[in-house]
Amino acid sequence: MAKEVYLRKIIHDTYGELYQFLELDPASGEERAVSPFEAGMFREPEQEPELLYIQSKRGADAVGYCKGQCFVVKQGSKFAATTSPKCPKKYVRSREKLVLEKRLIPFQNQLLVMEDIEFDSPQAAMGAAIGG
Repeated sequence: MAKEVYLRKIIHDTYGELYQFLELDPASGEERAVSPFEAGMFREPEQEPELLYIQSKRGADAVGYCKGQCFVVKQGSKFAATTSPKCPKKYVRSREKLVLEKRLIPFQNQLLVMEDIEFDSPQAAMGAAIGG
């Protein structure tokens, strides 16, 4: 049987109403004070990732964030529709693959990101987004 976690209200002479989080061990009937976060009553809020933005004259307008060892470009971002003549082949191939998978679709002289896309690094994401 699992331990029960509950709340007890205490009236303190100096501080007024206080609350104590307790855990009851059903086997022994013993109570002990616990942290509500450690007991699993509340989850600590997840921190929002820091968003990074890139824009280019050719039409890139993308937003992304770091996720572990990867970089994620968010859905709704826009990639430049064309690549520069000096664009490395790996970025050209990456863009072609995403278009074939319909994760990038042509939209108003840009390529629209249809779902979050993970890249190996921020540089790979930037190269694919700006096409250069």
